[in-house]
This record gives sequence, C-alpha cells and structure tokens, in this order.
Amino acid sequence: MSDMTSNTPVARHRKEPGWEYWMYFGPVFALSLPLAALRAAQAAVTSDATPRPGIVTDAWTRAKDVTTTICSV
Repeated sequence: MSDMTSNTPVARHRKEPGWEYWMYFGPVFALSLPLAALRAAQAAVTSDATPRPGIVTDAWTRAKDVTTTICSV
C-alpha cells in the first residue's frame, strides 16, 4: 500500500486580479450598490428578521461573484 502523505500536492499561490478584472468590477459594483440598497429597503419594509449583510458588503460580494464569472469565461 502506498503512503499518500509523502507526495502531497504543492499548494498553489493564487494570482492577484489584474487590471482587466478591476475594469469590469468597477461598473458592476456601481450597479450593485443601488440594487443592494433596494434589497435592504425591501427587507426593512417587510420586517424581515433574518440578519443581512450591510449594503456595501452585499454589493461587493455580488459584484465579486459576477466579475469572477465574467472573467472565467
């Protein structure tokens, strides 16, 4: 039986996002801010008791997801 711990894969260092990523991220984040504010307002109006992230955090997370999807294609 082989020892699987002796040849473990080397952890790869993730490359920082380049200028193209940030060029897409900026407009996507700008569009995400009002939508995040609308979601927060809707939650306040409907008295949604579940904990929600802040408006900027919500917009940042969604913009990051969308931009990652765009750049991965």
